[in-house]
Amino acid sequence: MTPRLMALAAALILAAGGAFAGAPVLTLSDTRPFGYFLGDAVQREVTLRVGPGDVLDTASLPRPGPLNYWLELSHADLTSSAEGDDTIYRLALTYQTFYAPLDTRRLTIPAFKIKVSGTTDAEITVPEFGFVTSPIRQLFADKGQSSDTATKLRPDGTAPRIATGAVRTAMLASGVTALVALAGLAWLNAWWPFHRRPARPFTEAARFLRSNVRRLDGATGYRVALLKLHRAFDIAAGRRVLSDDVGAFLGQHPEFAPFRADVERMFASSRQAFFANEVDQARETMPLSALSKLGDHLGAAERSAA
Repeated sequence: MTPRLMALAAALILAAGGAFAGAPVLTLSDTRPFGYFLGDAVQREVTLRVGPGDVLDTASLPRPGPLNYWLELSHADLTSSAEGDDTIYRLALTYQTFYAPLDTRRLTIPAFKIKVSGTTDAEITVPEFGFVTSPIRQLFADKGQSSDTATKLRPDGTAPRIATGAVRTAMLASGVTALVALAGLAWLNAWWPFHRRPARPFTEAARFLRSNVRRLDGATGYRVALLKLHRAFDIAAGRRVLSDDVGAFLGQHPEFAPFRADVERMFASSRQAFFANEVDQARETMPLSALSKLGDHLGAAERSAA
C-alpha cells in the first residue's frame, strides 16, 4: 500500500471513529419477563448517553396515561448527569397492567421513539418489552370441588396473642402513683375534699403578703401587713395576742418557738407603728420584706405541725 493510500485510510478511520463516538448510545434495563398478575407494576429503565452538544428532546418522551384498554403508564421520571463531556439521561418508566387473563399469556408493552437534537439529530427507537401474565385463580374447579368452594375466600388468619401483663402492671402502678400525688397536692392546697380542714392563718397571711407586696409599699400598706399577721396570731391562739402574750403563745405552740426573736421584733414594730405613730422607725426596725419572710417561716411551721 502506498503512503498516500495509507494516509487516506487513516483519515477515514479517524472520521468514522469520531462519528461513532458522538452517536447516542441506548441501554435498556428491564425487570423479569414473567410472573405478573392483574394490577401489577412493570418497571423499565432507559439509559441514553449523548455526546457534547446533543440534548434529549423531552417533548418526545412518553406521557403518563392509558396506552390501551389494559395498560397504563403510571410514572415517567427523567434524570440526567454529566460524565466527562457526555450527558447521561435515565428514564424510569412504571407501567401497570389491568389485563385479567383466563390463562397464562404473553403481553407486549409497545415500542416508542425519542429524539435527540443538537450536533446529532436522531430519532431512537426504544424496543417493545414482552412479559408473561397469569390469572389470579384457576378458571375451573378441580374434581371433587364445586364452583362455590373453589372461589370461597380462605378464613382470616388468627392474630397472635401478645402478653400485656407487664404493661398493665406498669400502667396500674403509674395510675396509683398519680392518684396519690394528686391527693397530696389537693390536701396541701386545701382542694376538695380537703377544703374543710383546720384553718391555717399563718399560711394565708404569708400568701397575702407575697401576692400584695407592691400594694403594701407605704405607711398604710405596712400597717395592713402588720394587721394581717396580728389576725393570724389571734386565730391561732383563739384570742387576742398582745406583745406580753408572746411567751405564753410560743409555749402553747412550740412549732413557732424557733422564730421567737422575729416575732418579738414584729410586735415591737407594731407598737411603734400603731401606738407611737412612728411608721418609718417601725419599718426600719422590721422592713416589709422581713415581715413577709416571717410569714413564710410561720406558715411553713404551721403546715409541718398539721
